[in-house]
Amino acid sequence: MRKKIIKYLLAIFVLFSIGGGASILALTRVTTNLQNLINLHRVEIIRQDLLINIKTVQNNLFTIGTTFGPELDVIVQNVLSLDSAVRRCSSCHHSPELTAKLKNMQNLVDKYKDALSAFITTTADPERVERLKEVAVDIGDYLMFNAREMTFIAHQRLQSRTERALDQVQYIRHILLLSLFGTMMIGFFVALRLTREIVNPVQVLSKAAKEVAEGKLGYTVDLSDGTEFGMLARTFNEMSMSLRQWHDRTLKYMAKLKGLHRVTLSLHMVTSPEDIINEFVYGVSDFVDAEYILLFLYENEQKRYIQKAQNINEDFANIEYDETFVYEIYKRCNQRACRLLPSDENFQRLFPDRTDLKDAFILWIRQKDKLKGFLLILNRRDNFSEDDVRLISIIANNFAVAMDNARLYKDLQEQMRRLREAQEQLVQAAKLAAIGELAANIAHEINNPLTTILGYAELMKEEEDMEGIKNDLNVIESESLRARDIVQQLLEFSRKRPLNLEYVDINQVLDEVLKFVTPNIKGTGIRLRKEYGELPPIKADANQIKQVFLNLINNAIHAMPEGGTLDITTSTKDGFVCIEISDTGVGIPDDILPRIFEPFFTTKKEKGTGLGLPISYRIIEGHGGKIEVRSKVQEGTTFRVYLPFKGPSLQRSP
Repeated sequence: MRKKIIKYLLAIFVLFSIGGGASILALTRVTTNLQNLINLHRVEIIRQDLLINIKTVQNNLFTIGTTFGPELDVIVQNVLSLDSAVRRCSSCHHSPELTAKLKNMQNLVDKYKDALSAFITTTADPERVERLKEVAVDIGDYLMFNAREMTFIAHQRLQSRTERALDQVQYIRHILLLSLFGTMMIGFFVALRLTREIVNPVQVLSKAAKEVAEGKLGYTVDLSDGTEFGMLARTFNEMSMSLRQWHDRTLKYMAKLKGLHRVTLSLHMVTSPEDIINEFVYGVSDFVDAEYILLFLYENEQKRYIQKAQNINEDFANIEYDETFVYEIYKRCNQRACRLLPSDENFQRLFPDRTDLKDAFILWIRQKDKLKGFLLILNRRDNFSEDDVRLISIIANNFAVAMDNARLYKDLQEQMRRLREAQEQLVQAAKLAAIGELAANIAHEINNPLTTILGYAELMKEEEDMEGIKNDLNVIESESLRARDIVQQLLEFSRKRPLNLEYVDINQVLDEVLKFVTPNIKGTGIRLRKEYGELPPIKADANQIKQVFLNLINNAIHAMPEGGTLDITTSTKDGFVCIEISDTGVGIPDDILPRIFEPFFTTKKEKGTGLGLPISYRIIEGHGGKIEVRSKVQEGTTFRVYLPFKGPSLQRSP
């Protein structure tokens, strides 16, 4: 394009040079003609001087000798001026006609000078003087006539030349205007074409760049000229095709990565070694276009590499290779993937009877820097790239990890089976221990009243007084009722009763419970304080909730044998109704606190059964709530009961 621009600029320069040259030539001609006109005007001025000198001499002749006549010296001076004017006029370039007239005038001037000389110098009689004067006057008149005739002819010629010169000036002006306009128009069209030849390729390349930017990779332009734009177009086409190739290559690589993710995911989704092997072999076959793909794994017991799978058909029987032989190939390949040809000795040892194989590609499978097996890819239909080898190596590494995970999973299953067996044995032992402890507690609780009953029965045998027998019977009845209560509480703890849910006001339930408890507080030195908050109604079994509150309040009263303060407060917190029952009693020791909700565990000895708190715990748990306890010896105990607004999430029975 640079050469073309130079050519166009050179053409514009030539055009302007031609126009300028023509203008200079025209101006030169006009200048020459004007110079000739100036010269002609100068000649005309000389002729006018000649005519004026002739008239002056003639007038001097007529006035000589008078008062107004000039002196002779003046006449002589005028004659000399006349002669000088004639000679100056003769020295100019004239046409032959004017030249002849000038020569004639010069002769007449000479005669005129002679006549005047004779007239001036004569001293003859007056007649002669007058005659010489008339001769001079006649010659002067004739000379004036010739001068006027010559001036007339010269004036006509001067006028003709002036008109021609003006016509030439007008013509030259038209030529200059036309040449200037033509040069400008030609320069404009040349510049327009040059601009078009510059802008059009730029527009084509700009459009192509937009197409590529919109994703049309491989888009090309057709600019086959030999300018820089053509070179730029070829470079752009190469770039666009290169981008398309890289894009296609990237898409293929992404597809391979997607396949890699699918294969590696499938390897880790199965736990059976056989399934992992099949997923590995068929996953590799998706990446490699080969006729056969064989997998060999090392067997510790046999110390050999044994074929585990193949992807196409059963052309290859179960093949085994010695550990030493495989290790030789491994060392020869520098512990990297390598290719073996039929001319190779190791290839012939691998497949001694197969003549249909063209090559073999070996990919090693390692785990923790130990060779665990290898993959044989036979008769490839395409060439391996470094990316392909890298992807298959990643699959091989994941295969090794999956096989190790399968082994670990199998070991984990075995450990879990053993653990379950141990847990079942522990649970069974714990059940037996719990049953034993429960039986011991029940036996202990029932044994006390039975012992009393038996003792008083023996006493009744020896009693003779009816009043004593009645007293013994009253004790036996009391202890029998106690044994019945123990059995009833035990049945209550183990019985599965459904909840009778309804909307209740917890503050009202607490007041109803306190009506039963208040008579027991009188005279004990216990002060009751209540602080109820605004509570929403909740779904609950009112009778079972009353049993819980009654157990907790009675426990608080029993913990303050010497009096104290019983605080009952209610509030809401995080979607729960919170009921807090606090006492200032003896407290619960830290070693006993974790066991207070165990069945039959009690610190009241013969006064308690150890079932009140466990039953309360199960009731609150059945309502979807919870019980928290905080205690300190000699400072008191606080129980917090949490019940949800919407009732129990699980309909369990206490």
